[in-house]
Amino acid sequence: MSRLIAAIQAAICAGMLFSAPATAADTWHRADTHNFTIYSDGKQGELEDFSHEVERLDALLRFLWGKVRVANPNKLTIYLVKDANAVDKLLGDKNTGIAGIYFPRTEGSFALANRVKSKSEFRLPGKRVLLHEYAHHFMAQNFAIPAPAWFSEGFAEYVATAEFNSKGQWSMGKAANHRVLEIVYGGPIDIRDLLGSEAHGSDRSSSFYGWSWALTHMLYTKEYGRGKVISKYLGLLNSGIEPLAAAETAFGDLDEFDLKLRDHVKRPLTYSRSPSPLAYEDRITLTELSEYDSQLVTLTLERRAGGDKVKLADSLKALTAQDGATSEAWYQLAEIEFRQAHDDEAEKAFDFTTADAAVDKALALEPGHMRANILKGLILLEPFDHGDDADEASWAKSREYFLAAKTAEPNHPLPHFALANSYIREKRSDPQASAALENAFRLAPESAEVRYAYSLDLAENGEFDAAISTIRIIANDPHGNGTEARAFVEKIKRMRDLSQSAPNAPDSDASSAEKGDSEPNDD
Repeated sequence: MSRLIAAIQAAICAGMLFSAPATAADTWHRADTHNFTIYSDGKQGELEDFSHEVERLDALLRFLWGKVRVANPNKLTIYLVKDANAVDKLLGDKNTGIAGIYFPRTEGSFALANRVKSKSEFRLPGKRVLLHEYAHHFMAQNFAIPAPAWFSEGFAEYVATAEFNSKGQWSMGKAANHRVLEIVYGGPIDIRDLLGSEAHGSDRSSSFYGWSWALTHMLYTKEYGRGKVISKYLGLLNSGIEPLAAAETAFGDLDEFDLKLRDHVKRPLTYSRSPSPLAYEDRITLTELSEYDSQLVTLTLERRAGGDKVKLADSLKALTAQDGATSEAWYQLAEIEFRQAHDDEAEKAFDFTTADAAVDKALALEPGHMRANILKGLILLEPFDHGDDADEASWAKSREYFLAAKTAEPNHPLPHFALANSYIREKRSDPQASAALENAFRLAPESAEVRYAYSLDLAENGEFDAAISTIRIIANDPHGNGTEARAFVEKIKRMRDLSQSAPNAPDSDASSAEKGDSEPNDD
C-alpha cells in the first residue's frame, strides 16, 4: 500500500495507559449487523449510517461477482475512531500518517478506521480507507484464485470509490484522485513490470498503486466488458498459465494494451452507477455501552493493536478489581498475562500461573466463553513446548476445552484451528486435525497462519496442486511476505517430487521446517 496504509506490526503510544485504576473512557456504541460488529466512540447516528453503508458494500460486491449471501458469516469487527491521529496513537509513532488498517487474524479479523470526511479531493477520507480494506477481506473470504498484486490493490481502490444514497442507489469507479497524483508524480511503469508485479517493492512502489488502480478502472469500462475480461484473465491464471501469458491472451498485444492504458488516464473518466435500489441486509441493532464496557472495549482494541503489555495488564487488573467484573474483562487480563509470560523467554521463566488464575475466573463466570476455553487449553499445553515431557491426559484435557469452544461458537475459526494445532504440536497425525484445518480455512481464509497450516496439511495428504494453489495467494499479496510464501511453494514442490520419485519412502523433507513457518504469532 501507499504510506497511508502501512505495515501491521506496531507498538502502542506509551502515554495512553496508567498503572492506576482505568480512567473513564469515551462512550462506545456497538452496531451488530449481518456481516459486521462495529464499535464507534462517536455519535450513534453516524454509526448507524456507516453500518448501512458497509452492508450495502457487501451486497454490491456479491452482486458484481455473483456471490451468494452467507447465512452465518464469521463477522468482521470494525473499530471507528475519531481521526487519523487516533489511529496513529494506537499503532505507534513509526506509523505516522496511517488513516486505517486491516488485521487478518485467526482470533478474529478486524479493521481500524476513522470517521473524518476529508475536505480535499486529493486526500483519503477514513471511510474510503475502510472500504478499500473491506475489499481485501471480501476477496480473501470469497476467492480461491491467486489474484496478482496489481489486481488485488487496483480492485480494492476501485471498490473504495463506491457511494450509496439513502434509497440504495449506488455508483462505483469515480476518480481516485490521490492515485492520480501517484501516476502524475511517479511516472509510468512498464506494463510487463506492472502485470508481473515487479514494480511493487521497488523505488516505483508508489506508482505501482496508482497504475494498478488505473488498469483496473480501464478493465471495468464498456470496452472491456465491465469486468468480463478480468474474469477471463483470472480464469487463465487459475488454470496455471503464467501471468504475462495470461495477460496477453486476455488483453491482447501488451504493447498496444500499454498505450491504451496511458491514454485512458489522460481522458475524462467514466464510472458505473445504477438507479435501481440495491437490496441488502438492513437489520441493525445499536447499543450504547456502559462506562465499564466502554473501558473494556478501549483496552481490548489497544491489546489487539499491539499495545504495551505491562501497562495493559495494570489497567485490566484495575478493571477486574471493580465490583461486577465481567468474564470478558477477566479473559482480556488472562490473554495479556499469557502474552507477557512469553516475553520472559530470555529468562526461561514461562510462568503462566497468573494467566491461568485469570482465565479460571472468566470460565467460572461464563463456562461457555469461547476464547477463555481456547486460552485454558493452550495454557495446559505450554509445558510441552518448553522441555517437559508430554502428558497424554493433558493433551486430551486441552482438547476438551477446544471442543467446548467449538460448541460455543461453531462458526468461528479459532476453535477449529486450536484443535488442529494441538495435533500438529503433538506431532500426531489424526483425521480430526485435517477436518478441523479445513473448517478453519473455510471460515478464515484471510489468516496467514491458517492458510500455511492448511496448505501443509493438504501436501502431507498428497494434494500437492491444491496446497500450492492455496499458498500462492499469499505469494502474490503485496502486504504479505511474498518471498517466504514463494519459498514455501518450493518446499511443497520438493515434497511432491519426493513423493513421486519414492512413493513408498518416508517423507524426509516435509514436516518440521514447514510447520514452523506455518505458526506465526496470531496477535
